[in-house]
Amino acid sequence: MAEATSEVLELEERRNAAVAAGDLGELATTLSEDYLHVWGTGLKTDKAGYIAALRAGPRVHERKNLVVRIYGDTAIINGDLLNTISTPGQPVRVVDAYVTQIAIRQPDGKWLFVSWHITPKQALPA
Repeated sequence: MAEATSEVLELEERRNAAVAAGDLGELATTLSEDYLHVWGTGLKTDKAGYIAALRAGPRVHERKNLVVRIYGDTAIINGDLLNTISTPGQPVRVVDAYVTQIAIRQPDGKWLFVSWHITPKQALPA
C-alpha cells in the first residue's frame, strides 16, 4: 500500500508541475480518457474541456495536507489547494479550496486521474 500511495503522490506532483509549466500535453498523460472535472461552481467538464480551460486561464496549484487512501486499484486523494489563476486581461485570482481526486490503476499498472472535485472554502453562515 505504501508503494501505491507513493505512486499516486508522484502522479499528483507530475500533474501539478505540468499545470504550472503550461505543459498541457504532459497534463493529458495524467488524466484518463473519461476524466470528469467538477469546478467550484458545480459545473462539470471532460478531459478536453478541462485542458482547454487551462489553456485559456493558466494557473499554479499549491497542494497541502494531502491524504491518500488506497482501495485495491482505486485511490482517493483529499487535500487543500491554493489555486492561482492568471487569465489574460483579468486580475489574478486566488482560490483557496479543498479537493477530492480519484485515480485508478490501469491494467498496465499506471495510475491515472479519473475525477476531480473542487470546493472553494467559505465561512459558515452565522
